[in-house]
Amino acid sequence: MTDSEEAVRTSARGWMTLQLAALGFVGLCGALKAGGGPGSPAPRGIEAVAGVLVLLSLLLAVLAVYLVGRTAWPHAAGPDDPDRAARRLRTGLLLTFATVLLTAVAATSSWWPAPDVSGAGTATVQVGTSAGSLCGELTRGGGPLTLVVQGRTVDVPLTDVTSVTPVAGCGSS
Repeated sequence: MTDSEEAVRTSARGWMTLQLAALGFVGLCGALKAGGGPGSPAPRGIEAVAGVLVLLSLLLAVLAVYLVGRTAWPHAAGPDDPDRAARRLRTGLLLTFATVLLTAVAATSSWWPAPDVSGAGTATVQVGTSAGSLCGELTRGGGPLTLVVQGRTVDVPLTDVTSVTPVAGCGSS
């Protein structure tokens, strides 16, 4: 066995750890996608595409592990062409990175925004600030944190916020 053959094999054996981690990542994301069920806020089409992407990722991961494993531990007892082995290793690594990318894209469907089902669309909170506290209903407004406090709209700068606590209602203060 030549030095270049041994170098390629050693490199392939080292990359197997990353590949097994990627395969575990795909498996975990696949299990999480399968556990998503009917309560998921994403449209069915998005969920279907995500499921197909996870399955495609699994197939690519298995192929990538095969290619790198075959490079690390070749089937033939004779010498392996170092150039061919290096190409197999590169292809296996590219497939591994593609696997992680596809799995990450599939996982984004779980962050689909949930529709407001409360009916009222508001939440009453107690906001602690560096200057005191405010109690009111969260609303959309001009700033990142906007409250309706006793009929008037108040924009609270996030740099002043020390706490935000949901409350059942505001007392008369």
